[in-house]
Amino acid sequence: MMHLSKKIGLSLVGSAALLFGAATFALAGNQFATNNGANANNLNTGAIGNQVDPNGETIQARFGRLFPGGGLHTINGSLRRVWGTTFSHGVSPSASADSFMREWSMLWNVPYTQLEKVGPTEDGAHTLPLVTSEDGTSSEFTVAYFRQQAKGVPVFRSYGWGLVRSEDNFPMVLAGATLRNIGTMEAQLAGKNLDASSIDVGLVGSQALGQFTAPPQMNTPRYVVWAGLDEDVQTAKLAVEFVATGGGAFDPSNYQKILFVVDAANGNILFQESMIHHGTVTGQVNEYVTTDFRADACSAEVIRGMPYAKILIGSTTVYADTNGAFTHTYSGTGSVLAAATLAGKYFKVVEQSSTLGTVPLQTLVDGSNSTFLFNPTPNVVNTAQTNSYEIANRTREKILTANASYPTIATQTSFTINTNIADVCNAYYDGSSINFFSAGSGCNNTAFGDVVAHEYGHHMVQCGGSGQGEYGEGQSDIVGIIITDNSQLGVGFQSCSSGIRSASNSCQYSSTGCSSCGSEIHSCGQLISGCFWSLRSSFITTYPSDYRTRLAKLAVNSTPLHAGSSSIQNDITLDYLTLDDDNGNLGDGSPNYSAISNAFSAHGLLPPALALFTISLPNGGPTTVDPSGGTTMSVSIVPVSSQVLAGSPKLYYREGISGTFSSVALTSNGGTNYTATFPAGGCNTTVQYYIEAKSTGGTALVLPTTAPTTNYSTTSVLSSVVALLETFDGTTTAFTVGAAGDTATAGIWIRSNTASGCGATPAAYSGSKAFLTGSGSCNDVDNGRTTLLSPSFSGIGSDEVYVKFALYMSYNSATPTDDPLEAYLSNDGGVTWVLVGSYSTGQAWNLKTIKVKDFLTVSTDMKVKFVAQDNGTDNVVEAAIDSFSVTKITCFEALFGDLDGSGTRDSGDVALLLVDFGACPGCPGDLDGSGEIDSADTALLFLNFD
Repeated sequence: MMHLSKKIGLSLVGSAALLFGAATFALAGNQFATNNGANANNLNTGAIGNQVDPNGETIQARFGRLFPGGGLHTINGSLRRVWGTTFSHGVSPSASADSFMREWSMLWNVPYTQLEKVGPTEDGAHTLPLVTSEDGTSSEFTVAYFRQQAKGVPVFRSYGWGLVRSEDNFPMVLAGATLRNIGTMEAQLAGKNLDASSIDVGLVGSQALGQFTAPPQMNTPRYVVWAGLDEDVQTAKLAVEFVATGGGAFDPSNYQKILFVVDAANGNILFQESMIHHGTVTGQVNEYVTTDFRADACSAEVIRGMPYAKILIGSTTVYADTNGAFTHTYSGTGSVLAAATLAGKYFKVVEQSSTLGTVPLQTLVDGSNSTFLFNPTPNVVNTAQTNSYEIANRTREKILTANASYPTIATQTSFTINTNIADVCNAYYDGSSINFFSAGSGCNNTAFGDVVAHEYGHHMVQCGGSGQGEYGEGQSDIVGIIITDNSQLGVGFQSCSSGIRSASNSCQYSSTGCSSCGSEIHSCGQLISGCFWSLRSSFITTYPSDYRTRLAKLAVNSTPLHAGSSSIQNDITLDYLTLDDDNGNLGDGSPNYSAISNAFSAHGLLPPALALFTISLPNGGPTTVDPSGGTTMSVSIVPVSSQVLAGSPKLYYREGISGTFSSVALTSNGGTNYTATFPAGGCNTTVQYYIEAKSTGGTALVLPTTAPTTNYSTTSVLSSVVALLETFDGTTTAFTVGAAGDTATAGIWIRSNTASGCGATPAAYSGSKAFLTGSGSCNDVDNGRTTLLSPSFSGIGSDEVYVKFALYMSYNSATPTDDPLEAYLSNDGGVTWVLVGSYSTGQAWNLKTIKVKDFLTVSTDMKVKFVAQDNGTDNVVEAAIDSFSVTKITCFEALFGDLDGSGTRDSGDVALLLVDFGACPGCPGDLDGSGEIDSADTALLFLNFD
């Protein structure tokens, strides 16, 4: 394990011997589904959930209706980002993201039950703060992760996440996932022993371990579900994941550390990935530390403070600050012995071919000030040690300035730097250390400048939960730029005037070859570094004093959003835009939308187009509209990339759920504010509506964005009053049991907690109690009928009256026809009854509605009764009633003198007036408000007779 020569992995210099298979990407598969303009809902749904609710609405249509400013971004048929607006809220970032996943995980055809609150980082943390605030004490975002699993077995690199803003109610503004539809895998795993101890190590290693010269070291394997990676969606199967470390089969000195995923049934290799990540870097370390970021042969040297250096004072370890200064308070006033080492709090240098630089011990006395100097007589070996230590610490600081809670890096100490390895022209990262080669073969020692930053950048990528590949190479180049502010990578590797790669490039995204600069991972990585440099060229003009800090925040915090993926696609563009957004609505752009859009578009990673304008309802839609007309609704139409065509904003409306929409123009209130006024309509009818406006170019936009297919809905009523509500959960109830003609000997109506057995309902519709036919097990209706009676209620003084109740029926799987549950209405206090509902089919709790005026004239003494019965053949009959209500609907202002609500003033009103004749303050018949009903009121009524 100590022999570190001839590594393979992700190297900074690509060679024929080190080429990896290139990923290919179909441009046609990179689509933004937006809710703006003519291209709205341009979805490729090959791997997106297509769940349909009982009303026939797909989950995508429902999403479009509920989130008019949102979008679904797919890549080759896989949903990668849900973007554009605010999607959920909660009492914490976790609760907000969890609320979204509970409701919308089927967008990925993944049930919420398959998700667990585990992240892709080393510690599996569920939440991760992103973008450290300017005061350094908090974060602007939190990402909450969810890992997919089946029966406790994780799906390989399958994660979902929600990005939540650190604001009141924690709005979630972006979601992403590499979730996969695993079909019937949960059923296949049922009953299997999935403990790691059940894995047949000989079988699972039968093919993979053949890549090593001798039995390699192997970590404890674990079961995973394999369903493909990135855009390669495969049929799910049980697999085993493990890491093997050892020498290569044909070159024992070739150290290999490989992650394998193999078929649990036969050991076939499904996926493998080198854990050693090389970087192709150039440079030579100068004396002390090099003044700039080039190799030591190219620049002069300067003495700098050694950040966070470790000093042993007596038996106490002390760490210096970022500038190398330290203070230590000790007991007594005598002298102490101090020893500094070429190591620090966060990094340690391990020399591979020579002697680690040292400094003499010093005796310090009380009040003294001493200096330790490493590499006092600079040479290439010692300068490699000090340069690599210096740059590694500065790179770590830059990462944590952008995100003080960056996973692993924020808390990691004593990370290993291996210097002067007996090899040439390379450097690499292997998951637990960064490694630099000696000078030779025309190459300088590689422990310098952005070469060190690049290799530590691979560590940032891995700790952020992302794959490596071309993304890891490009993102690590960006880390180098964050340190140097130079587009050239590795200046001085062989030539002091040039580097080995440049971010100032014209690389273009390619659907077949990754990029126009090539498909090899280092070549393709220039695609994303090119975008970053293009953005830097814009920011340096806009933000000359802090452009580097702004760029670092975007780059560093975009890394954890790349969880589970190693490709470079235009979902990264969305990540940058959302991190830049300041109001949870990407449809209206972001503060730096143009700069980010232009930078990524210049390299073919196109962002979503901005809305022409945004349409919103600042106060929401009305819950009801006045049937007489005149109800108003505020509408906001804000130009984004186009102005609104004057006179084009309209309210489209219709009564009912089918038919043609009519329109009425909105009233402009100046600026972006408009008023929609609803016209007159029918009584207690459904009114569907949407808003339309056109750009000056003639393009129409609507709200909701899929209108008229989906639209908003309200009800045309003046008022809706619940006159009677009974949930049966109180200590008493006005409902009574029993009536003339009842003959049942068992299963008599009783208000009780629900019982089980013989088909009885296991739980109330609401609350804890309901009226049911017998409270004991199998105590169903027998030998006749049993009646449940409501209290009296008035139906007058309204345009419509509705009786609603929840009904449960069970015949214990039988289908009798002579034992229905019947509902009756009476308008004379129960003297006579009209049948209004007969139910003879077993059913779970179901809410029923009766329109009273369809059956009889309303009065002041209305009643409802329910009759459960077992007639003739003895059947199991179980019934329950819950959540009873009477709702009175008023659609028009009351007609003066229309005491019975009939719509006309006639003899019926005279009769009601005479019933209350005499002192009757506040009575409806007191038309003149005198406090009594007298001849003056009678005269007023006759004067207004119809």
